[in-house]
Amino acid sequence: MAHDTATKGRHAELIAVTALLANGWTVMEPTVPDAFDLGITRPGWTELKRVQVKSARARNKDGTDWIVIHGAKNNGSVYSMDEADYFIGVHEGVAYMFENREICEYWAKPAELSAKWTKLDASIGNLKLGAI
Repeated sequence: MAHDTATKGRHAELIAVTALLANGWTVMEPTVPDAFDLGITRPGWTELKRVQVKSARARNKDGTDWIVIHGAKNNGSVYSMDEADYFIGVHEGVAYMFENREICEYWAKPAELSAKWTKLDASIGNLKLGAI
């Protein structure tokens, strides 16, 4: 059986892909390992954006609950703008997208997730075929 971390990471990537597709994005995956997990574009765009997908973690700091997305690689260095334009954090099966700011961690309070980060509704009812 696959390593638990790899399984969890792949699960988050598949949730992100589903959410992106439902919101009108075209999604591509690198054939060989790269710093980014997904390439995305939209109809009418000439540019490809790179996305790094991360599983969110719940933390409590000084009595306040937070959702945290790790913005660094295994070696501790942050993802540069040359490596990822966006992050998608997956929390409780929901994908949230935000711009890379080249920092180690991205924090949001659970009640503020949709206000701080873009929630990507993955439901079939939300499907935007050919949307711009």
